[in-house]
Amino acid sequence: MTTRRDVLKTAAVAMGSTLLPFSTRVSAAGKSGGTLKVALYADPRTFDPHRAGSLQGRATTQSIHDTLFELDSGGNLAPGLVESWEWKDNRTILLTTRAGVKFHDGTDFDAEAVRYNLERIRNPDTGSIRGGEISALDTVETLDSRTVQLKLKQPFAAFLFPLVDVAGCVASPTALERWGKEYGQHPAGTGPFKVVEYMKDAQSVMEKNGNYWMSGKPYLDELILRPVPVDSTRLAELRSGGVDFAESLPLQDISRLRDSNEVVVSEKVGFRWEWFGFNVREEYAGRSQKLRQAFQWAIDREAMHHAAYFGTGSIGYDGILPGTPFHDPDYKPFTRDVDKAKRLIDESGLDEPIELLAPVTSDPVKQRASQIFMANAAEIGVKINTESIEKSGYWAAMKKGTMQLMLEGWWGYRPDPDQYLYLMLHSSGKQAKRMGYNNPKMDALMDKQRSVTDLGERRKLFRQISALMNEDAVYVPYHYGSDFKGHSPRVKGFVHTQDAIISYREMYLEG
Repeated sequence: MTTRRDVLKTAAVAMGSTLLPFSTRVSAAGKSGGTLKVALYADPRTFDPHRAGSLQGRATTQSIHDTLFELDSGGNLAPGLVESWEWKDNRTILLTTRAGVKFHDGTDFDAEAVRYNLERIRNPDTGSIRGGEISALDTVETLDSRTVQLKLKQPFAAFLFPLVDVAGCVASPTALERWGKEYGQHPAGTGPFKVVEYMKDAQSVMEKNGNYWMSGKPYLDELILRPVPVDSTRLAELRSGGVDFAESLPLQDISRLRDSNEVVVSEKVGFRWEWFGFNVREEYAGRSQKLRQAFQWAIDREAMHHAAYFGTGSIGYDGILPGTPFHDPDYKPFTRDVDKAKRLIDESGLDEPIELLAPVTSDPVKQRASQIFMANAAEIGVKINTESIEKSGYWAAMKKGTMQLMLEGWWGYRPDPDQYLYLMLHSSGKQAKRMGYNNPKMDALMDKQRSVTDLGERRKLFRQISALMNEDAVYVPYHYGSDFKGHSPRVKGFVHTQDAIISYREMYLEG
């Protein structure tokens, strides 16, 4: 006889959750002690998890603040500060928090701290950039000292996934009350490290949390994080021993570094997906679906893969990143066919000459890819006019919806594709509005995948979404970019996660 609990358990597993507590990831014991010196691409800027935006800010604040959930090696939800969870129905979730965990300021972590942090994100006075990630949340309340009840506005299968990132970081309510918007310089989380010094654009120094709730962790006594924005300088620092670990290694050096013994190179394919985007408003040539579709066949993805990315990463055909259960490695709907692209241009109904204006920044990888795109466009009779622009101007134009053609479009990895595709494809999404995109059929598919609890059914829906996205061709996908990290051979315990967030909790130094 099927019980209500059996039904809930089936739904919970499909949503990536569990009804029963299970232990956090266990790794082999490492060597304790030592200082790890790290070269970051940029300064973290703030240690306030609800205001951190950059990859470096997200990574650093997660060393100070634990998240409610983590991801296992298969991209599924795993316990973090939430020890277990249960979907009571498709709009109600019960979270059971860990007992005996303390914040860096000595106060207790409990269910009320979870409620306080989620409400802080939702409070517009906070200035959080994470509110959209939990916008489906209706109410959050504590049922007892360890139990939090979340009520959603509507069924949303992927709701919990943003809580593996900074939206799920929990800060001490006492410290938040004391410091207010200055909390970012005085953080107090439950994480493995505490901030002891911050010098903007120079270094962040963190020391081991001796009372960390994971017994024996972290192994390192100290972290020194230095922002080094120039790729070649980060690499030079790593090779000389000035740092033990460096992120974002230059793509052109990867092949040579792999053949050397001085540096350990780690690659994670599917860190981001790259696309060219068309503004489909009536005043721009991108309004023609035939024009947009022509570029699916005209662009030379193979050339971009080798010339722009030096053979790293992989060719991409949709917005579903490798590393998620929704990706289909056999989905390759396009081959380069210039004649077919020309026929589509002829059918576009656009007056010649066809011209598009696109801003470009100083990003060398995107510049290489853009040059190939422009050459491919010329082959089918489309002229791309470019204008150099600073990053701030680029983003301002994109947000205003006045950018005719986006040559530098990309989105970083998220564990569930809803986290970015909804913004890009649903007519209510910020990016869809910027591009002028509105397709009721796409809206229906995006809404349906949110309400479905069965993982297999969601996979089928996302394959339909991919096909329709490529048919509409507002976004023309071409590449899955890799994240590269490099470290000294004496650094052990590094796990390269799909989102490129560096976790220092398991790392240690040998020798």
